[in-house]
Amino acid sequence: MADATNPKSFEEIVEWAYTTLPQKIRDLPDFPGIQVVDEPPADVLEDISNRKKWRRGTELLGLYSGTLRTKRSFTQVKYAPDLIFVFRGPILRCSKGDLRAEVKRVVWHEVAHWLGYETEEQVEALGL
Repeated sequence: MADATNPKSFEEIVEWAYTTLPQKIRDLPDFPGIQVVDEPPADVLEDISNRKKWRRGTELLGLYSGTLRTKRSFTQVKYAPDLIFVFRGPILRCSKGDLRAEVKRVVWHEVAHWLGYETEEQVEALGL
């Protein structure tokens, strides 16, 4: 496999992880974009670290930003597109050897949030 520390190679792994999603999910017309970012923004980490269940020092591997599919209204005005962020640095730091499996888990986890599984407990119950 190519050097995963190379941003291009990491993006190829994310693209592969996307292709492992069921076709019926990938074909949804409102599927969010997936963007690879080196590190989570400081303000996002600050916001998340203020939540009760977030342990300080925990790495943020991915993030869904948008309105859950189950919470949308046809009259809703969108100001920004839904996006799934995959954070390269934290994933590389936390990966225990199988980088492809870790990236796939992060992508599937954030897609589950987009589909309407709101809490970490709900997503973890899916095995993600």
